[in-house]
Amino acid sequence: MNYLRTIFLAIVAVMAPLITLAQGITKNSLVIEGKKRTYYLYVPARAKTAAPLLVLLHGSGRDGLSLVEKWKRLADTEGMILLGPNSADAANWSVPRDGPQALHEFVEAIKAKYSVNPRQVYLFGHSGGAAFALLMSLYESEYFAAAAIHAGALDSRSLELTSLAKRKTPIYIQVGTVDLSFPLPDVRRTRDALVAKGFTVQLTEIPGHDHWYYDLAPKINEAAWHFLQDKELAVDPHFEEYSFKSQNRDAAAASEQYNKGVKLHQSGDLAGAIAAYTRALKIDPNAQDAYNNRGVAYLALKDSAAALADFSRSIELGPTAETYNNRGNIYFSQKQFKEAISDFSESIKLKESPEAYTNRGTAYEESGEDTLGLADLDQAIRLDEKFARAYAVRGVISLKRRQDAAAQRDFDNAFQLDPGLHGEFDPIIKQLREKQ
Repeated sequence: MNYLRTIFLAIVAVMAPLITLAQGITKNSLVIEGKKRTYYLYVPARAKTAAPLLVLLHGSGRDGLSLVEKWKRLADTEGMILLGPNSADAANWSVPRDGPQALHEFVEAIKAKYSVNPRQVYLFGHSGGAAFALLMSLYESEYFAAAAIHAGALDSRSLELTSLAKRKTPIYIQVGTVDLSFPLPDVRRTRDALVAKGFTVQLTEIPGHDHWYYDLAPKINEAAWHFLQDKELAVDPHFEEYSFKSQNRDAAAASEQYNKGVKLHQSGDLAGAIAAYTRALKIDPNAQDAYNNRGVAYLALKDSAAALADFSRSIELGPTAETYNNRGNIYFSQKQFKEAISDFSESIKLKESPEAYTNRGTAYEESGEDTLGLADLDQAIRLDEKFARAYAVRGVISLKRRQDAAAQRDFDNAFQLDPGLHGEFDPIIKQLREKQ
């Protein structure tokens, strides 16, 4: 659950180098709001006077070092200083825990010690760090001169924050055409939404490239720096302070109940999870993820009516691919195939996935629209060649069309990838073959 509109209270920072790593990169710490925060720093021997400062936001599960190492060679050539902070939780970046205030403290600590051009402070992010860099370019458009990212996008709720940007931050996006984590349609929607609000956004689509940044890092970094290097604030930077008063306490309390619900849900305590999600919603009635997760728990308890109501409410608050997919599954189970197909289509518009294509393909098959079903199942397999269910359903359609050899190849693939599908599909296969 994302609580973007919460306050980051007063921060006290203390700067102290900890470790000097190979190649001159140092591991350092700041104390921020009473907690030690780690960051990595590289200052080239030939750093420019009034050097550009590049803030590097790492991908989920990584740390600041993972990007600083990849940018070091270019920093030596261009004379820029590299700052790679760690997110508070390695799994993700979030507001307000990691920024804007925390990033401001990191940057100001470096500016206090080194000769930095305050009008040339840039953002670069990969994956989760890319999405966060986009957010920070909205929150602090008069502080960061420009942002460049690899493999990132903003969801519909985050795009609503474009109104925060008093200046239209220049943005450069690179993404692979076969990136499954941030699919090309999602990235294009982000680009289009920002351009519609007056931002200058340049998008480079890398043919055949997936989500993996590190092998192509030299080329990706060079392209990013080519875009960033001539961007400069017209006036000295202004850092925007955000204050949301008591909402911080409410958000923390709602988040605590939500997280408790997730843990209970994962442990199999569905009733306990529902109770915790309900407490979260009493504190924050707009917590759409709590509605979605409570709907999943209700569905596991076979309470389809309650699940349908929760999924619908979650969609009203902020449509997501997952929630449309979940609601579509309920409609499918109720044999409301038209409604199911509509929801699966909305899910695909928001985020292409093998699950959504397979679900829609199955709904088409049940509706007698086998040609459309096959197209969807083919696309599911193109997205993930190990997605077993897509093979199984495609095999069913081929068997209905008396294409026995093609059907058997798909069944063999499906059962090799997931033997558990035998229980569901063996009776279907037997029935179809008896009809032939």
